[in-house]
Amino acid sequence: MSQTDESPDLSTGETTEETTEETADGAVPAVPEPVAAPVVLLNAFPVDRAQWEPLIAAWGDQVEGDVITFDMPGIGEMPLTDEEPGLELVADAAVLAMREATGAHAAVWIGCSMGGYVALAVAERWPDAVAGLGLVCTKATADDDGARDKRLSLATSVEHEDGMPDPRASAEGLIGTQRAAREELVEWAAANVARQGGDGIAWGQRAMAARPDRTEVLRGVDAPVVVVLGELDSVVRREDGAAMAAAAGVEPVVVPGVGHLAAVEAPVEVARALLPLLS
Repeated sequence: MSQTDESPDLSTGETTEETTEETADGAVPAVPEPVAAPVVLLNAFPVDRAQWEPLIAAWGDQVEGDVITFDMPGIGEMPLTDEEPGLELVADAAVLAMREATGAHAAVWIGCSMGGYVALAVAERWPDAVAGLGLVCTKATADDDGARDKRLSLATSVEHEDGMPDPRASAEGLIGTQRAAREELVEWAAANVARQGGDGIAWGQRAMAARPDRTEVLRGVDAPVVVVLGELDSVVRREDGAAMAAAAGVEPVVVPGVGHLAAVEAPVEVARALLPLLS
């Protein structure tokens, strides 16, 4: 496995390697060898790609292809775009970046929360770019009016500010773990949230508020799908996750004792659940 950090602003490529074998009659035509699909990991809101470090470590050498991580606009190391907020913009740029960085035509897309929304946008707009879909602590439905208004209100309040007014409070809602490890996990999440500027947070909230319902997209995905839910997720309701899994025709994997950042809280369990996508 090799890890690639990419900005999603690149173009296209191919996915096979060719070999030629000699026989008694001479060389036979080159036969393409299958190349493991790269894996693209898409972050939850409002944390950066450091979210995926525990999962990548848990996979170890079980991933044969490239692993790509990059941040959302205005989050982590990704500059804020001048474009109007929209998950479709991120999805389009991510596909082009993946193809340029790896030479592959399709990838396994794994997204948590906001990252799951982007993965579904990829599945809708670039179905030929999807070799597998991993949806972790996310949902396919759009926000209702109350949730949308809350997002837009937060966006207005943090725009041009340093960041979230209370990163610790935001982190508390992301972590479901109640055992001894909780404090360390909350501190990690709070420190990560505190690194994110207000303009990036505002852009992400507006992009998520504008997303459509993509439940029907899931019904048409022609690739393996894995749905992972956190038993104690306070952000995504269990019924929303179950409905998403039903649309994909799969049984959800519920990870006990964890919340919205399941891959941070229980990386070994989430890594195991996602392994069918990497075959």
